[in-house]
Amino acid sequence: MDKELDKLIIDDTEYLTEVPEHCRKPFEGPVDPSEVKAFIPGTIVEIKVSEGDSIEAGAVLLLLDAMKMHNEVCSSNAGLIGKIHVSAGDSVQKNQLLINLIIPG
Repeated sequence: MDKELDKLIIDDTEYLTEVPEHCRKPFEGPVDPSEVKAFIPGTIVEIKVSEGDSIEAGAVLLLLDAMKMHNEVCSSNAGLIGKIHVSAGDSVQKNQLLINLIIPG
């Protein structure tokens, strides 16, 4: 084999695979840790927080229905809920801003 294969680990099992160059994208991660964005397109089912609430890292902020599954959208940081930009029933696109956090620091 002339090509170097990429290692992919799923559930502790290692696979070697070839990833075409046009499919490679560096992980961009959150640009602003105070912004909570939709990781997949879907519909907002329920908002679990209110503006001004104090939250811990890992707190469930809302439920997002995508592909017939309820997905928990969680905070990666502790802080306060700043502005909520969506309501239950809203359709959202991938990377759409959902909530602004106020992160102490």
